[in-house]
Amino acid sequence: MALSLLVMMLLKLNVLFHILLLFHHPFGNSVQPSCHEKERNALIHFNESYEIDCRLRPDHYQLHPTTSTWGSNGTDCCLWDGVECDMVTGHVIGLNLDGSCLYGSINSNSTLFHLVHLQKLDLGYNNFTFSPIPTAIGTLSKLQFLHLGSSFFQGEIPSEISLLSKLTHLDLSYNVGGNGPVLVSLLKINPNVRSLFQNLTALDSLFLTSVHITYELSESLTNLTSLTHLGLGSCGLYGPLPPSLGKLTQLNWLNLKENDFTGYIPSSFQNLTKLSFIKIAGNQISGPIPSWFGNISELTFMGFFSNSLSGTVPPSLSKLSNLETLDLGENILSGTLQLDSFLKLRNLTELYLGFNMISLLIDETKIDPNTTLSKFYSLAFANCNLSKFPEFIGHQTNLVLLDLSYNNIVGQIPQTLMSIQTLEAIYLSNNWITGFHNHTIKLPWSSLRMLEMQDNSLQGQLPIPPSSIKHYDVSNNNLSGEIPMSICNLTSIAVLDLSSNNFSGEFPPCLGSMINNDSLIALNLRNNSFHGTIPLECQQESELRMVDFSHNHFQGKLRRPISTCVNLEYLDFSFNQISDVFPTWLGSFPLLKVVLLRANKFHGVIRKPQSTTTEFPRLQIIDVSHNYFTGALPHEYMLIWNAMKAFKLSNLTYMKAWENDTFSFSYELSEYDYSTTFVLKSVATHFGKIPTNLAVIDLSSNKFSGQIPQSIGSLKALYSLNLSNNALSGHIPPSLGTLTELESLDLSQNQLSGQIPQQLAELNFLQKFDVSYNNLTGLIPRGNQFQTFENSFEGNQGLCGEPLLKKCENMMLPPPSALNKNVDSDSPIEIDWNFVLAGLVSGFVIGVSLGEIVIPRTRLAWLIYFSRTRLREMMIRG
Repeated sequence: MALSLLVMMLLKLNVLFHILLLFHHPFGNSVQPSCHEKERNALIHFNESYEIDCRLRPDHYQLHPTTSTWGSNGTDCCLWDGVECDMVTGHVIGLNLDGSCLYGSINSNSTLFHLVHLQKLDLGYNNFTFSPIPTAIGTLSKLQFLHLGSSFFQGEIPSEISLLSKLTHLDLSYNVGGNGPVLVSLLKINPNVRSLFQNLTALDSLFLTSVHITYELSESLTNLTSLTHLGLGSCGLYGPLPPSLGKLTQLNWLNLKENDFTGYIPSSFQNLTKLSFIKIAGNQISGPIPSWFGNISELTFMGFFSNSLSGTVPPSLSKLSNLETLDLGENILSGTLQLDSFLKLRNLTELYLGFNMISLLIDETKIDPNTTLSKFYSLAFANCNLSKFPEFIGHQTNLVLLDLSYNNIVGQIPQTLMSIQTLEAIYLSNNWITGFHNHTIKLPWSSLRMLEMQDNSLQGQLPIPPSSIKHYDVSNNNLSGEIPMSICNLTSIAVLDLSSNNFSGEFPPCLGSMINNDSLIALNLRNNSFHGTIPLECQQESELRMVDFSHNHFQGKLRRPISTCVNLEYLDFSFNQISDVFPTWLGSFPLLKVVLLRANKFHGVIRKPQSTTTEFPRLQIIDVSHNYFTGALPHEYMLIWNAMKAFKLSNLTYMKAWENDTFSFSYELSEYDYSTTFVLKSVATHFGKIPTNLAVIDLSSNKFSGQIPQSIGSLKALYSLNLSNNALSGHIPPSLGTLTELESLDLSQNQLSGQIPQQLAELNFLQKFDVSYNNLTGLIPRGNQFQTFENSFEGNQGLCGEPLLKKCENMMLPPPSALNKNVDSDSPIEIDWNFVLAGLVSGFVIGVSLGEIVIPRTRLAWLIYFSRTRLREMMIRG
């Protein structure tokens, strides 16, 4: 009986215990415990150490100052925005501060690391001002989710990350810095800690995009067998694609874009049967696309853009029934592709085949319009040997992007294409298109943002795109007539290129309002027949970066802007009829790199700069040739052209304007290259893209007088210097010999005198040198390529030596009076000095000639000095 009572009591106690637990369970009690005071204080102190400024992260589309209300909406931190607490213990276990506009540094003393119960920490899209990732991160041993991406962390990733053995998600990507699109990785992995992630075996997501990894991957990730997502884009990785990645058989998402991987696609990748996304674009992968990709049935995205893949497109890819995006553009694929086999893939919405050697075969009789109806978002068949617009495109009522550039398409754009109202980006450049159906002038695409039709055969009036347009390029066509006033309705336009057509008349005065809106960054009217005054007058701090009105008939004076175009980088008014003095006010444009005023009627003396510290701080290229400038060369300006003083050896990049655009399916950063034609090495040289480190000065064909300033020798980044066809006098300054990057130097047709400095023979890169038609005298310098400059010395009666036929006689001998000046007449020894000097001179020349080969430059200078000294001593001593 007692035992039964005991059992009954235990059962009742058990029920009571579970009822009490139910009150503490999140599903059994709506009352959550308050946060702990220590953790609340830690959050408050953490928040107080940062400024809140959302303007500092304009690149993030969704920002919210999450912490701005902390402490003002109650003392229970579990109810604060971005804070998550355990429903039972009340400890803070989650902190979601993604895009919270935090600005300030962080270190291991931060009270953030007092939150030792954290399981999730998201600090992405903030600005931690190039702080290193604190080593104290290793104390948060319960972390399962860690996001530190896009937050300006810098330095080596601390080894303490390897202590976070419970991590399932780690994102350190996109910590980059720099100006514009040229970005530099801020985070890196020390090659001595290749095992940094090997202990994190619970990881299912690892994102390291733009983290600099300076070693081959090899086997360093093979322990992470639970990985489903791996992002290693733009990491500086090199060598063959690691076959070891084929061991990560759970991978669903793999991004290896924009590295330096080489070799073939490893056969081990066929083990990644769960892949739905693979992107290896922007590498140097070669060889064929393996046919076994057709067996990875889960694939929805294949991005192999911009590699060196060769062979044919394997037909097996047409079996990928789940495929949505296939991007094979910019490879060296060849052969004939039967398009209708891919159009049967009912989920395929983006197809990029452009810029290969593929001949696209489209049999319209095999294409069922009902199959392709309302399916594609993007079609790119650039350079696919098309001769007409494919008919099936007219049925694509969801099409957003169409690229048929670099084909042989002839005739008008058909009505079927013009009826697709969803189009936002159309690329039709480099074809033979003559116009639009029924000679339409007002283009019908209401959502259009990008239209490139340059290098075609367009005729008649300028077609006007819709007001939604951002980028409009119809350059190099046969369009004519005046520009209609309706162009002023393009209030959102960023790039307007009408160059190399037959337009005439004055440009609409409403252009001023377009320049001053907050979108226009590039305006190119080059090579037309416009007249009137230059329509450039910034009324406010406009976004204008590039303006080219060259090769027209513009007249009058340049209007001085009421306020400066503070973002202007490139200005070309060459080949017009502008009559004005030098526009010194251009010096106040802080970003101006290129000034081209060639072949106008500019005149007068170039006045001194008003400021020696703030004018033309970025100027690299200036061409004011073929004008009527007088007076001295602008040596005061040369002293402050600081951008020409230091040559920066870096990866080749080009001057361009960048425009941001958001399409309905993606965010894109478009580029517009600056281009021009310079006279370099006496040849008109076209630069379709201008290198960012190019430095050029052309002051030729004016009426400059006086001497060449020594200060020009400080412009050590100069590639080309042309001072020809002026009235310059005096000597050639030896300081020109310090311009070690110089490839072209033209001083011809002046009134220069004296000798050619020997220092110029040290210019190793010099390919063009011209001092013809001056009054120079003496021996032409010997050394390097100087004797190869034929026709560079003619018109100088006093010059001698190679490559001229005129030989130098006794150029090394001092005058007789100098030789006999110190001879002692009472000396008992009679010396035939002619014989001695002949021997010394010939020995000296032979010695110097040998010295050019085997003696370092400093020792050679010492030898010359020693020989001259010994000769003087012997003459004195007799």
